[in-house]
Amino acid sequence: MNQTSIPRGSSPRIPIISLAGFMGSGKSTVGSRLAQQLGWRFVDLDERIEAAAGISISQFFESHGELAFRQLEADQLRAALGRAMERGEPTILALGGGTYAQQGAPEFLRNSGVPVIWLDSPIEVLLARCSTMTGRPLFRDEASFRALYEQRITSYQLADYHVDSSGDPSAVVAEILRRGLAGIPVTLPESDLAPDLALEKPPS
Repeated sequence: MNQTSIPRGSSPRIPIISLAGFMGSGKSTVGSRLAQQLGWRFVDLDERIEAAAGISISQFFESHGELAFRQLEADQLRAALGRAMERGEPTILALGGGTYAQQGAPEFLRNSGVPVIWLDSPIEVLLARCSTMTGRPLFRDEASFRALYEQRITSYQLADYHVDSSGDPSAVVAEILRRGLAGIPVTLPESDLAPDLALEKPPS
């Protein structure tokens, strides 16, 4: 991933937090609810890609292939961060399922001063969620789903924080807020904590 749009080692002037994780981990749902709680702007990278392409991601994959998609994805990631920084908009950014697993992406976000939360769920939970969803071009069958997960998990482990997202999205949001992740002000009382959800650094 080209890193020239945001200078190496720079930090955003305003808070930007990105959410990474495999398909079905809840990035869009948790991200939109977290942004709403904070009064921040929410950006879904997949939605930006579809708006830029004028077609769905599945259609883009079919017409142009994954290589072209990854280039567009990288362009839209840089554009989303650039807009947030230029406009001074505190932002929650939901990455695509494969965004953080692309070569150079973890370094690009780290060098841009953007912390990453890995929303993680057991693969059985992810599989159950995705089996009822459409429009996921890389979800073909259970075997390929599991293989792709294994390919990507080492990248997700590079994230700054790790959150169990297998529970209700509202409980995941409450836990992130309670922990005051990446400078988010702690606003929820202890009684709102979902004790079964853990927020921790990924294993090194």
